[in-house]
Order: sequence, then structure tokens, then C-alpha cells
Amino acid sequence: MFAGVLTLDRRRAPAELVGQTELLGILSPDFPPDLSGTCEEGPLLLCQARVYGGEASARHARGPLPHRCPKSGRVLAWWGRLDNCDELARDLGVHAGPQADERLVLAAFDRWGAGCAERLMGDFAGAIYEPGSRRLWLVRDRLGIKPLYYRLTGESVVFATTAAVFARLYPPGEGADRAWIARLLAGVLDDDCSTGWSDVLKLAPGHWLEVADGESRLERYHSWRDDPPWTTTRDPRRVEEYRELLEEAIRCRLRGTDTIGSESSGGLDSSTVTAYLAEFLGEDRNRICTFGWARTFLDGGHMVETNRQAQLTHNYVVTKGPPFTDAAVARGLAPVGYPEDAPTALADRAFFEECRRRGIRTLFAGFGGDETVSNSGSLLRRELIDHRAYRTLAGTMPGRRGTRLLRTARAVALGARWGAGNPGLKVAMEARWPHQLVRDELAADLGLLERYQKLAAFDAPYRRINDFILHNRLHVLSRRLETSALVAATYGVEYRYPLLDPRLIQQYLSTPAIEKACRNYGRYLHRRAVDGVVAPRVAWKHSKDMGPVISPQRQVGPWSVATAELVREARRQRTALHPVLEEVLDVGRLDRQIAAAEDARLDPNAEFQFRRNCTHLRDLNHWLSGGPAPPLQDQDA
Repeated sequence: MFAGVLTLDRRRAPAELVGQTELLGILSPDFPPDLSGTCEEGPLLLCQARVYGGEASARHARGPLPHRCPKSGRVLAWWGRLDNCDELARDLGVHAGPQADERLVLAAFDRWGAGCAERLMGDFAGAIYEPGSRRLWLVRDRLGIKPLYYRLTGESVVFATTAAVFARLYPPGEGADRAWIARLLAGVLDDDCSTGWSDVLKLAPGHWLEVADGESRLERYHSWRDDPPWTTTRDPRRVEEYRELLEEAIRCRLRGTDTIGSESSGGLDSSTVTAYLAEFLGEDRNRICTFGWARTFLDGGHMVETNRQAQLTHNYVVTKGPPFTDAAVARGLAPVGYPEDAPTALADRAFFEECRRRGIRTLFAGFGGDETVSNSGSLLRRELIDHRAYRTLAGTMPGRRGTRLLRTARAVALGARWGAGNPGLKVAMEARWPHQLVRDELAADLGLLERYQKLAAFDAPYRRINDFILHNRLHVLSRRLETSALVAATYGVEYRYPLLDPRLIQQYLSTPAIEKACRNYGRYLHRRAVDGVVAPRVAWKHSKDMGPVISPQRQVGPWSVATAELVREARRQRTALHPVLEEVLDVGRLDRQIAAAEDARLDPNAEFQFRRNCTHLRDLNHWLSGGPAPPLQDQDA
């Protein structure tokens, strides 16, 4: 991880804004890094901290930080991993050696300039500074797996891989973005760049930012190709091509690892990653430990089946979520810097703590498959209608021949109206909307209801599988990815996501739609590719449903202990409500919700939204106030 300050006013020094000791402390809030370093040169202060992925990684990564090119004098701070080192080294005629990633990135920049980013494969955030021209380049990977934040003014640019730097430099209560807070509360954080501060931005995935002489230029360097040929005939070679890239995506991420962890939910995506890791490591598979949640009645059985098939014996299963105490909230805010809009990372800290105890520095996950390469393919039938491929459409319909023909005739008659969205999701989300807390006039000014309805529509507006992925699914990834990367990093753990390999995603986008679903199965291309490696019970499971959630709650009167604790927490946050939140919230609506929850008058949708409201209020209050809300006085005392 890294953080830096570049002053644009030659009369000012970076030390006037922040010192190197403070920056290094923010980058490593809990555990000392394996290596750290600082470059302080003229208008630039650049600090970097690194945790090795194990001894294998350390042998290739040791060296002074930040890295300086002896030929050009350019300085590079780098957080990430290159997956195509051999290819780059061959193209550049460079021997990789120690600090291979840094040497290759600087050599690529020397050869191709900012255009080199398109040639870099992996998860990364980077900063390159050129002393002679006083130019700074910031770059972020295609999918936004590693975050990069910046604040650009006429006097300086402050940049960092964690927004905790900005929480230290700029009090949130003074610079908080009311519109962002409203979007968080309404559940419509739908852009790649905004943060909780009005003047702090995230560099969008797949972009460069160049800053020089007080001017800045933002440039997109990567665009996905949407070029699948149209056909209604399946070709086995497509499966082979996909399988080949899938195996390479997993295999290349084993570089530089020792003992590794693999998240295993018992679902298709995580089981794919776990099964292939075991196959590639062979007799060395004993260095894999799996981590999973058993929250539903079928989770455990599917995880056991995956581990049995892969012959894995080191398995760690969590059945109860961690308590969300003030200390836990502070622990989540420390690495991220402002409230998470993807709280999964904080919930998964049990995995990170276990990784820390076991000396595991690399954690594999199947996250991102649903959104990309193992997409359900449910829009195939719409594509067939639009291409008037009615015979093929009939073949994808469920039921016997007569039923299939009737369903096909109905779909053709309805045309564009047929097969729209997920009705259950839409109904549930519409029922929750009246219970969100943003003032009505502010919600109207920001168009929050329209944004919310767009989310509820899910895939309804789209006619093609690729359109849904490119214009919807890819945009929901980065917020969870960046939060998980930051929280895990403070435990010395690096996430690796093989199903989010750009080469694999592009292969999927370029594959004909007919390969992606069939009559009985969605995710058809992926299922065929992993058949024989992933346990059949998992690979050919018809649905993602894993049964009802296991959530025994002891009842006290008309409400559970969990609800009682939630009401108490809501009252505590209401008592200490920050003035910024009072500007955004409909406080009367909050009071009515608390009273209704206390009297057990909330229906399931209202209770769901109430829980979300309480979580957001707790996190926002903590962030804006710089600490937890004071204890609530015992009303019975």
C-alpha cells in the first residue's frame, strides 16, 4: 500500500500537510509491515508499506521502497500483482529478477508511456512520479480490485490506496458529502468514483490520471470488447477455450504463494477455485486451508462435498457471525477510512484473523463469477426472440414438447415485455423503499427513487447477456473488491480472484450466447468447463438456493433478543445523531421506526430496512464524530 503528497505550489513543502511517520502509520494501523520506505524529494512525499505473500513472494519482492528506475529516475509505488510477468519480460527484453513487478512496470512505461497499462494484467494500483517534469501518473486495474483515492486542488494532490489518509487530514464532519450520505442510506451508491467527502474521489477502474503543472488529465485505457458471433449451434471448442483460460487464471495466481486459503461457500464459483487449486498443487495440496460460512441448512453439506472431492483436510467453518461492537466498527473504518458500502469484508474478519494465526498471506475467492463468467445467462431467450430464432428458443424452454411450444408462442407474442427482471426482488425492494430515512425533498432532488427503481429492475431493461454484464454487473464489483482488499490487507492477507481475470472475462464476452445457458441450466459454459473437476453435486446443482437461513433467536415477549439489542442500538445512535445526519435524515420517520420495532409492529420488509438503517447510522455517526456514540443511559435505572 502507499500514500503520497505532491505539492503544486512550489512555495509549499509536503511536510506542511502531513509527515512520513504519520502516513506510514495510516498504511499499517494494526501490524508492522514486512518492508516500508519513503521517498521525499522536492514537491513529493511518497510512503509505501508492503506485506509479503510468504517466503516465495519475499524472494522476488525484496528491495528498497518506493522503487526508483536507475535509468530514468522515475519513482514507482506499487500495490498489486502482475499475472503476465513472463510475457512482459519477453516483449521488453528485460530479465525480471528481484522486484520483478516494479521493474517491468517502469520498463513498460519507458517503452509505451501511459499506454502501457493496457498491457498489464493483474490486480494493482500504482503511482509513477517523474522528477524532471514534476509529473505524476496514477493508475488502477481494469476491475478496481485495488483501490486508489485522490484529492486534487490548486495547491496539491494527495493520493493513497486507503481513504483513511483523508480521514486524518480532512475532518469528515466538515467535508462530508451530503448527497453521498443520502445515496448510502437509500442503497443507491451507483457510481465508481464518489466517496464520503465532496472533494475526495476514487480513480475509476481501468483509468489513468496524469497531473502536471496544476493541470490534470483523466483517461480510460481499457474498454471491453462486445464481439460474440451470432450462432444457434454450440461448438465444443468454445468450452475448451474457456477451460484453458480458466485454468491459467487460477494457476498464474499461485505464483509467489506458500500456505494459502480458499473461501468455500459450497457454491459453484468458490468450489471451482478450490477444486482447481487442489488439482494444480497435487501432493502439495496440504498447504490449502478452506474458509466458509455455514449460514443455511445446505451450506455445510456442499462444502464437505467440495473438500472431500478435492481431498482437503484443513477446513475452517464459521457458523455464527461476529458481534458488531464499537471496536468492530472502528476496526472496519480504520483501513477503509469511511463507512463501508459493502459490509461483507468486516463480517469476514473471522477468516482474516484465522489466516493471521495460521500464517496464511494469500486468500483465494470465487467472488465475481456470478457477475461475469458464470453469469446465469437468463437473457439468452430474449436474444433468441430478437433474432427470431424460435426453433432454438423452444428448445430452451422447460417442460414437455407441448408445454415448450406453448411457452414459446407466449414469449413471441409478448415480445419485449416477456421475461422482464426478477418480480420477487422488485416487489421486495419496492416494499422497503417507504422505510428508508432520507428526507423526501432531498430524495427528490437527488432522484433517489428513480435510481432505486433501476436497481430493483435488475436485468429487466436488457436484451442481451453481454449488455447486462457490461452495463450493470461490472459496475457493482469494485466497491466490494476495494473494501475487502483494504480490510484483509490490515491482517497481512492478499485476496486473489481468479474468476475476475480480464482475459477470462473477455473470452466469455466474446463467446456466443448459445453457449451460456440451456433448457435445464444457466451458467452452462462454466459448468461444462469444470465438469469432472468440481464435485457433480455442486457443478450441476440447478439453483443457487441453499435452503433457509439458520438463525435461532431466543424470544423475549413479542420480540427476539436480536431485535431488542437492535432497538437499543438505534436509540443510542438517535441520541448522539451528528448534525450532518440531522440535515439528511427524516428524524421523525426514524423515531417512528424505533417505536414500531419496540412494539413488534414491523413487517419483514420494514424490519429488513430498519436493520440496514441502524447499521448505516452507526457507521456514519462513528465516522462523522471520530468515535462511537456514547452509551445509552439505562432507562430502568
